[in-house]
Amino acid sequence: MNKVFKLSIIIFLLLTACGKAKSPTGGPQDKEPLKIISIFPDHYASISDKKIEITFNKEVDKRSATNAFRFYPPLESLEIVSDDNEVTLVIDEDLTPNRNYYLTISNVLKDTRNNLLENNITYTFSNGKLQDSRLFGDIIYQEEQDNTLEKRLILLDQDSVTVFIKNFSSNSYDIDGLEHRPYIIRSFIDKNYNGRYDIEKEPYFEKHIDSLKTQKLDIVLAYIDTSRVLAQRASSLNNRLVEITMSEEPVNFDSLSIINEADSSAFIYSHTVLEKDKLFIVTSSQDTLDYRLSIYNLQDKNSNQTPVSRITFKGTTKIDSLNLNILESYPNNGATVIENIPEINITFDKIVLKDGIIASLKENETNQFVDLEVLNSNSFHATFRPKKRLKSFNSYTFTISSQSKDFLGNSLDQALEINFMVTGDSQ
Repeated sequence: MNKVFKLSIIIFLLLTACGKAKSPTGGPQDKEPLKIISIFPDHYASISDKKIEITFNKEVDKRSATNAFRFYPPLESLEIVSDDNEVTLVIDEDLTPNRNYYLTISNVLKDTRNNLLENNITYTFSNGKLQDSRLFGDIIYQEEQDNTLEKRLILLDQDSVTVFIKNFSSNSYDIDGLEHRPYIIRSFIDKNYNGRYDIEKEPYFEKHIDSLKTQKLDIVLAYIDTSRVLAQRASSLNNRLVEITMSEEPVNFDSLSIINEADSSAFIYSHTVLEKDKLFIVTSSQDTLDYRLSIYNLQDKNSNQTPVSRITFKGTTKIDSLNLNILESYPNNGATVIENIPEINITFDKIVLKDGIIASLKENETNQFVDLEVLNSNSFHATFRPKKRLKSFNSYTFTISSQSKDFLGNSLDQALEINFMVTGDSQ
């Protein structure tokens, strides 16, 4: 019995010792990024079968996959099937013949351990013959210390729709597999890693190009002098209207000029409208050409003056045929006003010229019309004022006819009537 007891003690001690020596469960944490192992069809191949199979090094998180795959031109019907480390993209719509299709896989994609895809990556495919224009160039820096930082390149079509985004670290770039069409190329250094360009802190570049005419284009990453107001971005909203975004809100400017970059001929414009940090320019009919805009003696609210600010934009043949609308009006319908010569303010959604407005003011008690003067027009806003004092405690109806038109000739969608009462002293 004593031998049995001793043997039991020895076995217990051995088991306890073995337990203490056992390695902890689990293992090292998985921090390896998600990577693409293979893709079928290959880069630059045809996707006429409308199916793409992608293999990753690890199992893919299905929820993140729903927003990680983007095509240009955009597809309306795309099925994403995730199975372990494989993702299959099934296109359920007709593809345009002889077009390139750019598939961008974003690094919002992650594995089941929350490790993100190591980089955004774009693959070029075709439906028919591959278009293969090339664009390349060097990176030139205003501040040489920026040459070690990662650059972001954004390629957009002429309607400012993103084709793809590429990050790169070298001091040159090379893009092939481009379609034969105009593009906007932008680049900046995201120094604070917030995913956007910050005008006061980061260098920037933008240029309109035609991939058939341009092959080599150097990117000059320069900082904006924020002590002066500058033209920052330019785009054609339609074939008669250009929108310029300023680095800050300007007070005024002396003049501007537009030239056709192809032959340096003057391009005609008729009106300009300053609206906060935007400058709108009503032009003659544009073509799909590059235009260079020069704005002279821009002045901000602190009296800083920019002798000249230049920017290029790509023209468009897109026509605006939408009806004109009224966004705001003052006074409101049914309101009372204390002034006997009140100002009536209207805000439109498009630019309206003075001769495009048909407005009237009627005294309701007598049905007599009161002559109006237009204090402000040729913009998004119009201000009206009666030419004589209105009678106190009488009601009036102000009307803008549906025959009023914007600068393009599009009629007002719906007539406006404002009834108001005057409570002021008419003496």
